[in-house]
Amino acid sequence: MDNKGQGALEYLLLIGGAVLIATIVLLIIIGSTGSTNNIINNNLNQFTHALDNAANLP
Repeated sequence: MDNKGQGALEYLLLIGGAVLIATIVLLIIIGSTGSTNNIINNNLNQFTHALDNAANLP
């Protein structure tokens, strides 16, 4: 009887560990995507400002 209980507990721990690792990976992916979007938006704003300044030159 004890072997079945130990096997079930080990199985649950493995599943819990896999879920934890998957959650961490997803959070890293979501975080890196957000920072990439911020960088792109900042570069686009700088480019737009440069175009506006160039259009105002005599």
